[in-house]
Amino acid sequence: MRTRYLCLIASIMLFVVAANSQTVYKSSRYKKEPLWIQMMNDTTVNYFETIKAFREYFKDRALPREANELEGSDSFEKEIGLEEPGNSKKSEKEREREQRKINPKEQNYSAEVRAFKGWFYGIQPWVREDGSIIGPVEKQKIIDRQQKELKETEKMNGKK
Repeated sequence: MRTRYLCLIASIMLFVVAANSQTVYKSSRYKKEPLWIQMMNDTTVNYFETIKAFREYFKDRALPREANELEGSDSFEKEIGLEEPGNSKKSEKEREREQRKINPKEQNYSAEVRAFKGWFYGIQPWVREDGSIIGPVEKQKIIDRQQKELKETEKMNGKK
């Protein structure tokens, strides 16, 4: 009887752990919730899906700006797919004003957008064609292999 009870508890715990470890990001929530923040911190997420979530969230919102950043000077919006070349759209200030009217209590995601930009540019070399991201162990193996090849090349060229 006691072993059945322990097996039941262990099974429930395994189910809860498994359910929590697999986060499901529903694209229907991308526009309403800043899921891109969780996604960029998830090592199992698809790169292209994370960009889609970011793009959907900021499609009708103004991106937060840095204090020293000039309006229209950032190519990030074009790269991420938020700004169409030659598209005559509202100015950023107009969009910000409208957004404040619609939802004055909406959080300012300046720090998160800055982190996303860093993630966006920093993770690009580690993205596979299918959008999966190379994990830390595999990254380290690649780096170690490249360093070994570099040392061998230097050795062959007479440098120590």
